[in-house]
Amino acid sequence: MYDLANSARLCLVCNLEDRGNLERCPTDGFPLILLGKQVKSADHVPGFTLEKEVGKGATGKIYKAIESSTQRVYAIKIMHDLLAKEQETAARFNQEAALTRRLNSPHTVGATNFSWLPDGRPYIVMEYVDGVSVSSLLAEEPLAAERAVPIFIQIATGLAHAHKQGIMHRDIKPSNIMLVDEGSAELVKIVDFGCAKTLSASERSALHLTRTGEAVGSPIYMSPEQCQGIPLDHRTDIYSLGCVMYEMLTGRPIFSAKDVVQLMTKHIKEEPAPLNLSNAFMADDLTRIVRKAVAKNPAQRYQDANEIMQELEQSMIIAKVMASLVF
Repeated sequence: MYDLANSARLCLVCNLEDRGNLERCPTDGFPLILLGKQVKSADHVPGFTLEKEVGKGATGKIYKAIESSTQRVYAIKIMHDLLAKEQETAARFNQEAALTRRLNSPHTVGATNFSWLPDGRPYIVMEYVDGVSVSSLLAEEPLAAERAVPIFIQIATGLAHAHKQGIMHRDIKPSNIMLVDEGSAELVKIVDFGCAKTLSASERSALHLTRTGEAVGSPIYMSPEQCQGIPLDHRTDIYSLGCVMYEMLTGRPIFSAKDVVQLMTKHIKEEPAPLNLSNAFMADDLTRIVRKAVAKNPAQRYQDANEIMQELEQSMIIAKVMASLVF
C-alpha cells in the first residue's frame, strides 16, 4: 500500500526528488512523476541484507545489499509497487534484467539474478558500483579535457560491447555514467539499462514494448530519431554520447528549452552552439569528434562506437606526443 497524499515526485531527467507540491523540476523544468510513499513494511529480499537505499528511478529503488551466504556486496533494484501491476512497465523491467545479464564488460554494469518478491514485485540483483556519477561532478564544474577524454573512451568501449551483444542503451546521460576511483585511474561504468532494447529483429517482433510514436529516454540527450519516435539503431547511443561529451566539456547541456517539445525540436532541427575549446587539450579534434557524433543524420555520425573510441585514442596519443615536443 502507498500513501499518495504524502508521496514524492521524481524528475526523470536529473533524478531530483521533491516532497513538496512542485509539478515541474526547478532545475530543468520537466514534469515530475508521482511516486507513492511506502507505508507497508520495509523491503526484504530473501538471502540478502539490504543495507541502504542508494538510488531511485522511474521504475524502482536501488539498494546496496549483502548476500547472506557469501557476504558479497550487490546492488538490488526493486520495482515500485505502484508499477508492478502495469503489464508494459513490468515487461520492460523484465527485459532490463534479461539484457543486462548479457553484458560482460568492465565498462557496463552486469546482472546476476532476476526474481520476484513474495508480494509480486520483480527485482534484479546487479553488480554494485561504488562510485560517483558524472552528473554529480557536473553540478560543480565542467571537466578538464585531459580528464574527460579517457572517460569518453571508456564510455564508447562499453557501448561497443553492448552493441555487439545486440543492445541499445537508449538513455545515455551523465547520471547513468559512474566513475569508480581506482587510485591512478578512473573506471567508467555505464548503468541503468532500463530503457535498453534489443537490436535483434526476431526479438523486436516478439517484444513490442514501445508504442508507435513514443519517445523513450531523457529529452536533453535524445537523438533526433528518438525525438521523432521513428525506428532506432545503435547510432542513437552515439548521438547521446556526443551530447554527454558536449556537456562534460562545456558545463552546459547541448540544448536548453522551456519545455520538452521545444527541446525535441532543437534536437531535430537546430545546430548546437560552438564548443569554444580553443585552449583545451585536443581542442580541434574534440570539436570535430563531438560535431560528428551529434550529426542530425545518423548516416553522417560515427557508424559504430568502436570508431569513435579509436579516433579518441589516436587523437589523445598524438596530442600527448606533440605536447612532449614543446620545450
